[in-house]
Amino acid sequence: MDDKNDPDQRPVYSEHSLNESSYRYDTEPDQISWQRPLILFACTVLTTLISGTLMKIPSVGVIFLMFSTPSILLEGVPFSLSILSILMAHEMGHYLYGRWYQVHTSLPYFLPSPLFLLALYPGIFIALNPGTFGAVIVSRGLYPNRQALMDIGAAGPIAGFLVAIPIMAYSLTISRVAPIPDGPGGIYLGEPLIFQILAYLIHGPLPEDYTIYLDPIGLAAWFGCLVTMLNLLPIGQLDGGHILYAFTGSNESARQLQKYLMSGCFITLAILGIYSPGLWFFGILLLVMMRFFGGFKHPVPVDDYAPLPPHSKAFGIIAIIVLVLTFMPVPIDVNYP
Repeated sequence: MDDKNDPDQRPVYSEHSLNESSYRYDTEPDQISWQRPLILFACTVLTTLISGTLMKIPSVGVIFLMFSTPSILLEGVPFSLSILSILMAHEMGHYLYGRWYQVHTSLPYFLPSPLFLLALYPGIFIALNPGTFGAVIVSRGLYPNRQALMDIGAAGPIAGFLVAIPIMAYSLTISRVAPIPDGPGGIYLGEPLIFQILAYLIHGPLPEDYTIYLDPIGLAAWFGCLVTMLNLLPIGQLDGGHILYAFTGSNESARQLQKYLMSGCFITLAILGIYSPGLWFFGILLLVMMRFFGGFKHPVPVDDYAPLPPHSKAFGIIAIIVLVLTFMPVPIDVNYP
């Protein structure tokens, strides 16, 4: 039985970085606002173009050249188009299923990032930031049942993953295989299982001390895998949290399981953050957002007792497989000289 005085049981509003659905109760008519999503999308196109250009031409001087020769931004089109396609597929998966279940859902809000360049050491500049923090969708009102929660939550990461696969495969066909440089210094990206599978199918087993150097298109697919992995963690109102709740419900044992899995995820992020500090930032951001916006318990749908149909269970299982295929214990490892 739901306790309406329990703040963890109330409809909530939360906005997280990366791709995930957010919720708040609203009795206003279901009106779609175009202006703000369109402006944010245009800004994200620009920032991803700049980031893609910096990945193609990693030089500080390029930033100043953009003002005098804007056409240089065309170098960033492959990256921008790739990353925005993955993010758009992810968000439209949520959006279309949300509309199907008549959940009042906004258009995607893309989040531009101006942090284009990180200087690792003199003479070498790496455009680590992809020009975007991802995207969010704001939904007003509770889900009607756990079936809607499962389908809406799982549709996003599955759709984004399906778009990322051919982008990654194409990138691997044009990427070069070369020896790993001797000596310290450099940035190393984690290899999700899907990347290893595709790399083996396309390049076969690599010689010892050789690696694959991804172009900007491949980096976009890699970032898409990272976003998918983080969103599928079974935490709060992340996509993985929706899926976990849809499978388990709100009885006492289910709530304990959700609590233990969420705590385990935060402990794991804290440990892995020793090797990839960006995971600390993600974990802290989640804690702050959950503390002030979403709460630490997943809100209960209107009908919490209707069983999940087989197709929704299959949807959830596919999403878990996607998590396994995109999981990277250490996403970014910077080896300073």
